[in-house]
Amino acid sequence: MERFEGVVHNEAFCMKLAAAAGRPTAPVEIGSVEGLDYLLVARYDRHHRVGPDGTQIVERLHQEDFCQALGIVSEHKYQKEGGPSLKQCFGLIRNVSSAPVLDLSHLLDAVIFNWLVGNNDAHGKNFSLLYTGVGTGRIETRLAPLYDIVCTVAYPVLSDEMAMKIGDQYSSERVTPKDFEKLAEEAGLGKPLVKRRISELAEDLLEALPVIDAGKPAAEKAASILRRRAETAMRSFAH
Repeated sequence: MERFEGVVHNEAFCMKLAAAAGRPTAPVEIGSVEGLDYLLVARYDRHHRVGPDGTQIVERLHQEDFCQALGIVSEHKYQKEGGPSLKQCFGLIRNVSSAPVLDLSHLLDAVIFNWLVGNNDAHGKNFSLLYTGVGTGRIETRLAPLYDIVCTVAYPVLSDEMAMKIGDQYSSERVTPKDFEKLAEEAGLGKPLVKRRISELAEDLLEALPVIDAGKPAAEKAASILRRRAETAMRSFAH
């Protein structure tokens, strides 16, 4: 995306940081062809196994993003345009996940991580359900790994409003502990748990920062933004 300098390195940094902090994340690599950098994302909706004759078999796993799962057209992926709210997202996981306790925890971490890293574009199509065992009568439905995470606040031309509001706020800069308390109520989660998880994840990310080689200016800028936001969050949610 030529308008957004270094977006490949920005996204790769965000994705690798999430993985380094222990979040389920689609593996990514950066490559280059004729001077053009690109992001290579491993397909997590594929299952590799060995057949009876020893041949490698690749099975396609069915995936639904949250807009599809909630019956919302993709043109309305943003909450202000009729797209999913975080309350609906948590409700969806509670209703359909085969491991709701784990997936509610993973979704909460995803929301917190997107907020900390400054990804305002975490809309309804950037969260998905992954189905295994289709056709076997033993279908398992789980939250898909994290994908498509970019520090959008690094680009002032992009909207400064989040795709889904937290509490009463669309502006990520104005989110307070009270907004996360309201999110906890809407999601059916304990307020102390949510606030504690923010501090824990912020600390995990700060510890993981030195592990990721930012290298390029766009990644270094994303790292700087994340550090500032994580340190602010740790102070705000300390008590």
